[in-house]
Amino acid sequence: MSYAEDPSALPPFEPARARATRDLLGMTVGQAAHAITAYQGRTFPPARLEAWEAGTAVPADSEVRALAAALWCSPVDLVGEPATLAQCRTVVGLSISRTASALGMTRVRWEDAERRNRWRGTAAQTDALLRVLNPPPACFVAACGTSRQLRTLLTEAVNGWWPNHVTAIAGILPVEAVVVREALERLHLTYHRLEADVGASPRTAAAAEAQAADFLAHIDLHLWRQLRTVGEPLDSGPDFHSGRRSGGSSRSAHSSPDPAEGY
Repeated sequence: MSYAEDPSALPPFEPARARATRDLLGMTVGQAAHAITAYQGRTFPPARLEAWEAGTAVPADSEVRALAAALWCSPVDLVGEPATLAQCRTVVGLSISRTASALGMTRVRWEDAERRNRWRGTAAQTDALLRVLNPPPACFVAACGTSRQLRTLLTEAVNGWWPNHVTAIAGILPVEAVVVREALERLHLTYHRLEADVGASPRTAAAAEAQAADFLAHIDLHLWRQLRTVGEPLDSGPDFHSGRRSGGSSRSAHSSPDPAEGY
């Protein structure tokens, strides 16, 4: 489908959310399959829904919408966190034209941003993006093309004096500096707990060294989890479908590196 046809792209399907939604309604797999059949106008086998819920098969976007209709919910209730600009737009329910207008740019420019998943807006356009589409931090950083820079800064922060890196990292993320500060402190503590075990027995040390190396290799993923749990006890498990921007707000610091490239 061409962008002229105003496509929508849903985030990845979340089997657990679909199953929980169906259970909350007290609906059996067979009843849900019957409702999907009625919505689509063609037979839908219960086994297919069982496969979706088990994670052994993935529904197409049109099938997610059919399941949402059967479960009396929004398709957004059945998917995970948006990872692209197009998915962010779909989640908030805006068309391409309305999104472009809200961000103060032409439709052609926004179509290009979605197609390439690359954001190069001015300060004002970036503030509008954060306010209107509310992209999760991971999505925003990827679209801005600053993922590598962020990983470098995070690695330096956990290996050194992390407070010195708060301002630079907060300038990349769509969250407030106070949230970044807490997340960095948690990352620093977690990493140094692993480092402390390196001096233990040879077997324990080898395992700890491998864990520490893996932690650094995926440090951005650990940051996203920490941002979702800021304000909770340190040992709490992450909520993978919490608010889109923990404590964040629109800030002009997140504009394109070159404002002249704004749309």
